[in-house]
Amino acid sequence: MGDVKQRKEEKMKEKEHFIPALSKVSDLTHYMLCPRLVYFSARGYEQPKRAKGKERSVIEHILLKELGFNMHKVWGSEDEGGTGENRGEEDLKRVIEDIVDGVEWIYKEELKDVEKDFLKAVKTDFVCSIETPEWLSKIKKETPLAELERYYGYEREHIMVSETLNMSGSVDKLIRTEEEIIPCLIKTGRCPEYGVWKSDRMQLAAYALLIEEEFETTVQRGFVEYIRNAEVREVHIKKRDRALALQLLKHVKRIKGGVFPEKEENAPCDGCFFLELCETKKTLLSKLFGK
Repeated sequence: MGDVKQRKEEKMKEKEHFIPALSKVSDLTHYMLCPRLVYFSARGYEQPKRAKGKERSVIEHILLKELGFNMHKVWGSEDEGGTGENRGEEDLKRVIEDIVDGVEWIYKEELKDVEKDFLKAVKTDFVCSIETPEWLSKIKKETPLAELERYYGYEREHIMVSETLNMSGSVDKLIRTEEEIIPCLIKTGRCPEYGVWKSDRMQLAAYALLIEEEFETTVQRGFVEYIRNAEVREVHIKKRDRALALQLLKHVKRIKGGVFPEKEENAPCDGCFFLELCETKKTLLSKLFGK
């Protein structure tokens, strides 16, 4: 009897000290894409880093991301030959090619199974596609973000954890000035004609919440770099963006607690790694509830 009572007490203590898994900012963006991505990921199902047939797009994503992290080299400084506007086209191309050459050392884990000849071919194609006169002329233009990075630099992939919000996140760039702290996102997809995508605005707001708790400040703005289109968009973080981030955080917590969510009408089912699991789960629930 004593052993049984002791085991019960130990289980009670475990429950008292149990801390639910932190939600990530990426969970919120996945929810906006399709809530079921959050559900299956929370249950230990992981999407492959390189889906079959999509190796090229994954490598291009890595190349664009690293280019975004190194835009300060493209924009340049006085020690590196002046600003991007003053640089010659050949100088810019050399900087870009140096960045591209380094990715296989930075992303060793992600690229370890890629054949060298295939990686080399993708890199060559990428450089040719990105170094167009239009892209180079746009990337050379001075922007508020270029000026901030030149004077203050940035911290890459700053990790933040909030026990209050039960949320964590790693923002691409974090710029600290004397007066403000600014989050920046690097996006490798297409950019909207005006402004930023709703999911990107929400993501900035979520990072703002984490920054404000860690640094005891108020975040007024952020930036989104749509590197594929050489576009930099400044975003003023509004109350509705914060409200949306908090609302999605509640939804994500419920899903991680076991709630199986409805699928979004425009969910990107084609090519989704969880499609079979999704349909199986739906069938089981239909039989269970007689639907």
